[in-house]
Amino acid sequence: MRLPEFAGTFYPSTKDELKAELNLLFQVKTEYYNNALGIIVPHAGYLYSGQVAAKTYKAISGIKKRNFVILGVDHQGRGIIATSKEDWQTPLGTAKLDRGFSDYLTKEQAIIPDEFALKGEHSIEVQIPFLQYLFDDFGFVPVQVPNISYKEILELAKLLSEEDYFFIATSDLIHYGSSYNFFPKESLYDPNDYVKNLDNEIIEQIGKFDGKGFLDYTRKKDLTICGATPIALLLEIAKNLGCKKIEKIAHDTSFSSSHNLSTIVGYGGLVIS
Repeated sequence: MRLPEFAGTFYPSTKDELKAELNLLFQVKTEYYNNALGIIVPHAGYLYSGQVAAKTYKAISGIKKRNFVILGVDHQGRGIIATSKEDWQTPLGTAKLDRGFSDYLTKEQAIIPDEFALKGEHSIEVQIPFLQYLFDDFGFVPVQVPNISYKEILELAKLLSEEDYFFIATSDLIHYGSSYNFFPKESLYDPNDYVKNLDNEIIEQIGKFDGKGFLDYTRKKDLTICGATPIALLLEIAKNLGCKKIEKIAHDTSFSSSHNLSTIVGYGGLVIS
C-alpha cells in the first residue's frame, strides 16, 4: 500500500476536509464530454490549480470507462519509466491498482515497477482524490514519464494504446520567474498577461495532435512546461485510438490565488475525444 505523501500540503489531510474542498471545487460549471478518451490536467496544490482540475474532471464525469492510466511527471529526475505494483491510499480511501494492465505493461519491460522512483512525486498522487470523488469503483495504473526521445514516446504510445482505458496526462504549463530561470524581457510589463498568452499558444500547439511538433516547439522556445513529455505521449495515444478533437475546458494561473507577480505558473485543462 502506498500511503499519501502530499496530504496536508498539496491537498487536505483529513477525509472531511478533503471532501469539503472537493465539494467546493466541483461547484464549477462545465460542459460534458461523455465520449472523451483523455484529459490534460494540472498537478499543483488544490489552492492554485484545483478549480481548473475540477472543471476538467467534471467534464468527463459521465464517461463509462472505469480504468485509468495516469501519465505523470518525473520531477525528481529518476530517469526511468516507472509504475507501481501497490494500491494507493488517500484520505478518501484506497484506490485499487489495475494489476492486470500493470502486469502486461511491466512484462514488456518498457515500464519498470519501482516504488522508490515514484516516491516524492506529487503529479500522479494529486489526481487520485478527483477520481475517488467522481467514481465509486475504478482501477488505475500510474506511469511516471521522464524526458525521453520521440522514438521512445511512439513505442510507449503503441504499448499503452488500449481502447478500454481512459488516459490522464498531468502537466502544469509555463513556470515564470527567477526561480524557474524564465523571465523574458517582453514579460516584465505584465507577467501574468504574458503567461496567459503564452499558455494559450501552447494549448494551440497541443490542439494540432502532433506530439513531435509539440515537443520541438517547447524545446525550440525553451519553455518551462514540466509535463511536456506526458502531453506528447497522450497526443500519440489519442492519434492511435482515432481521436479527432481537443477542447480547452479551463485555464488559470497561480496569480489568481497568490497575487504574486514574481512567480507565476499556468494551468490548463483540456479534453480529448
